[in-house]
Amino acid sequence: MDKPQNAVWLYLGSSVRNDEEIAEFIDWCERNRVGKALVHLHLHFPYEESVAKRVTALANACNDRGIELHGMISTLLQRTESRDRLLVKDPACYCVDAHGIANYEEPVAGGGYMLDPRHPDVIRTVSDGCVELLRQFPDLSGIHLDFIRYYHYESRLTIDTKSAGHWIGLPKPGRPIRLETEEGVRTTWFVEEARNQYNDPPIGDRLVLTHRYRFCFCDACLAGFEKESGIAIPDTLADTAAKAQWLLERHPAEWAKYRADIVTGLVGAISDAVRRAHPRAQLSAAVWYNAPYGNELRDEPLLPGSEYECFGQDWAEWVRRGYVDFVCPMDYWLSPDSFRGVLDEQLRKAGGRVPVYAGLLRTPEFDIDLGGYEQYVGRTEAAGAAGICFFHYGSWKQLL
Repeated sequence: MDKPQNAVWLYLGSSVRNDEEIAEFIDWCERNRVGKALVHLHLHFPYEESVAKRVTALANACNDRGIELHGMISTLLQRTESRDRLLVKDPACYCVDAHGIANYEEPVAGGGYMLDPRHPDVIRTVSDGCVELLRQFPDLSGIHLDFIRYYHYESRLTIDTKSAGHWIGLPKPGRPIRLETEEGVRTTWFVEEARNQYNDPPIGDRLVLTHRYRFCFCDACLAGFEKESGIAIPDTLADTAAKAQWLLERHPAEWAKYRADIVTGLVGAISDAVRRAHPRAQLSAAVWYNAPYGNELRDEPLLPGSEYECFGQDWAEWVRRGYVDFVCPMDYWLSPDSFRGVLDEQLRKAGGRVPVYAGLLRTPEFDIDLGGYEQYVGRTEAAGAAGICFFHYGSWKQLL
């Protein structure tokens, strides 16, 4: 068996800013058997001239040494503090969460805008953008889809209210509480529990606030679910939150399938558009292994299939339909043995149809030394994966 060929994520603005750093990157790739570089790019056109020249220089340098350069896009997530920078302007193209809060009005953490993968304008804009990116930079080998999923997080905030005083009488279960930073970042929380020791004197205990970042429950998505599934949502349900609760409790499997089919449809549309315009271009994707991710850091169990239920990622179906040419599972924050177990299941799903590059993260919070790295390499080779996908070059170049 040949030695695995690795892949690497690359951020243009922080790691390859000039010809010297491009040369250093190419040398690093050759030392570490990297055959695929995934450079983060955007779909806002036209590119600034200086940035376009740097992408072209990087692509030429990679091609000269037999390294594929793929343009990596943040498919369904846009991070910006200004709506003027949004790729899609129509508020209807952004998701609505399980509380009925429009993400366009209240972006996650003040700058996370989640596109609705069902919306025709989103499908068209992203597909056309991928085609245009390959036209602008013809030396790219393909498109890599990052964040090709729904956002999901069950956020919980627990507050010690022992010394909160008479304020403890205000929070009521189910009611919203809005927290806003000095910069104007607003987050709506909902009271899950308000427990007090005494009302007089006012001695509290704890206040538990939650926010269910589950998408998308807009009217169009709910109507689409009824049409596709044949399941009628009761007219007696008063609001979006009640409808979301009913779906998640009564029809979780049907809801999960509906959402996964939407994401699969988007991947298929991108694949069709790219292959028609650029027949030799590859399409690939980053996928998760668990939701919420980072479970091992919280001493929580792995939940097999949760990436399908929570993120809408039925990536094995993308593989079966021939939509993607390789996948890079983000197998982060796992011990070497857990990493191997997750990778084995991913290879089973891929079924040998496409290469699987096991994503390995290294950060100050999750450091991996040289000895630890060798353990992950050993697990990757033993499992039979195509190689490792380093996240990201800037954090690995000091070690390897």
